Amino acid sequence: MTKEKIASRQTLTKWCKEMDSAQSLGLRRSLMSQVAVKCLSLFSLIIGFYYFSNIAQDWVVNKTHATRGDIVGLSICLALCWLFQGAFNALSSRGKVKVLDKLEAHLKQVFVARQHALIRQHSVYYWQTLWLQHIQAFTDWALEYRVQQMIAVIVPLLALAVIFYVNPVIGLGLLLTLPVVPLFMIIVGKGAAALHRKHFVALERLGSLFTDRLAALPMLASFQAHQKQTDLLKQASENLNARTMKVVSVAFLSNSVLDFFATLAVALVAVFIGFSLLGELTIGPAITLQQGLWVLLTVPLLLSEMKKLGQVYHQKAQAEAAQDELYPLFSIPIQVKTHSDEKVGSYFESMNKRPSESLLAASHFNVFEMDASLYSSLSSCESETPVLLCADSLNVSKGDKILLSGASGSGKTLLLEALGGQRPASHKFNEPVVWITQHPVVTPGSVRENLCLDDSYTDEALNEVLQAVELGPWLALLPYGLDTVMTDYPLLSGGEAQRLSLARALLRNVNIWLLDEPTAHLPDSQHHRLAQLINRLGENKTLIWASHKALPANWFTHFWAIKDGKVKVASMVSQNERQEATNE
Repeated sequence: MTKEKIASRQTLTKWCKEMDSAQSLGLRRSLMSQVAVKCLSLFSLIIGFYYFSNIAQDWVVNKTHATRGDIVGLSICLALCWLFQGAFNALSSRGKVKVLDKLEAHLKQVFVARQHALIRQHSVYYWQTLWLQHIQAFTDWALEYRVQQMIAVIVPLLALAVIFYVNPVIGLGLLLTLPVVPLFMIIVGKGAAALHRKHFVALERLGSLFTDRLAALPMLASFQAHQKQTDLLKQASENLNARTMKVVSVAFLSNSVLDFFATLAVALVAVFIGFSLLGELTIGPAITLQQGLWVLLTVPLLLSEMKKLGQVYHQKAQAEAAQDELYPLFSIPIQVKTHSDEKVGSYFESMNKRPSESLLAASHFNVFEMDASLYSSLSSCESETPVLLCADSLNVSKGDKILLSGASGSGKTLLLEALGGQRPASHKFNEPVVWITQHPVVTPGSVRENLCLDDSYTDEALNEVLQAVELGPWLALLPYGLDTVMTDYPLLSGGEAQRLSLARALLRNVNIWLLDEPTAHLPDSQHHRLAQLINRLGENKTLIWASHKALPANWFTHFWAIKDGKVKVASMVSQNERQEATNE
């Protein structure tokens, strides 16, 4: 299995801008509208504090009733604050849903186009985590953290300017104390970010370990290895718990630090105003009750916005961890498949008119990394851009039967993925292909759903293909026939599951079959029987068959061998080389 390389990671902000432009997410528009509405809500509240302090001045100092203008002004400001806050919540929710929908739609296209090339790189749990957590983490950072980040700068600065006008001494004190809050938030946040990354890695490893051992339960029971694996899972779980507690402790520390400095700043302002009103301090302009009360109501509001930024600071760490996983996927350009000539990247050689029997005529064939940054003008194996696999020339005509051999890890699956259009390559088939792998997928649905896979076929067609792949007797034993739920019936054997995947292939009536060691994990008896069945059913198909196990040479018209990152075709592969590669 080849692990994809990740290009040098950009800063999160720069990558976000590129994502916004490439995917039309509308992040900038949504960000600015949310910031504007939230600022209007906070400014309305600050102005409301002004009217409230006027009312208090009239009641306490002037011993008069509050003026109608102050009461109406306070009512209007509070109503506007409530309305703007509601509009902000609606914009935030709508913006997140829109971004999530677009990101998920792109990922669906990537998974459809590159499903086999991607899924074999990581466990099922990894992809679940990516879908359910990493996309959400990026969205939260883009439309929650960044919004709060801008609000925590704009609102305090504007309010601080007014406070400076009211009393320069208080303004200067706040100017000295306010930066302490974001400074300590950044210091603590750096440690939290590192712990978050380690926690994500530990969580993904534990999930992958659990799902892997769950799938291997029958084998663990056979070898009585369940106790050892249980201890291993327990150890991994305790390691994750320890990392979780570290993250929680840092989060508590962050909040405690922010609360301490915020309380200290408010206390200093309150003490100064109190002693000034009592006449004990005469520093700066005289302060009235109205001015002092307004400042005391406004300062905690400013600090609360900074504290909110500290409370969502973990979103930045989560988004940075998510970026490492999402970057390769969102760097993959998606092409719309058509029956006409297709190109995957600007470097693809143009497909000139070929004879109708020719399916592939590749000169200087190259298979590249999954990363889209490698889509550049390439033509040979000697290019500086990483090339996973190459060949001087590959030709496939209709009806060809090609045996693909090579040692484990040599690149047989890479070649099949490239020809099937699931990873960047200089050439690929321009017709639909069918994949038959060594691990056929059986879904929890009914037999009918497993065969149709969201398509629609008649019962006669389904029964016909099941008879063709020798699953007719098995179907006859099912209590509800095609509507029998697979999970309600004993599991298929390895050979029967492969026959089910063959039935799917026959239903699609696709002329090109890519066989990735379909009999690799079957006993020899099942291997020979299934291989003969594939050979018989694929008589009128174009087959490219990767196999470690021995297959009759007279079944094939061409022989390809992969060694040292290069594909050698029949004229370059001797019988001894073919036998050696098959044995390996």
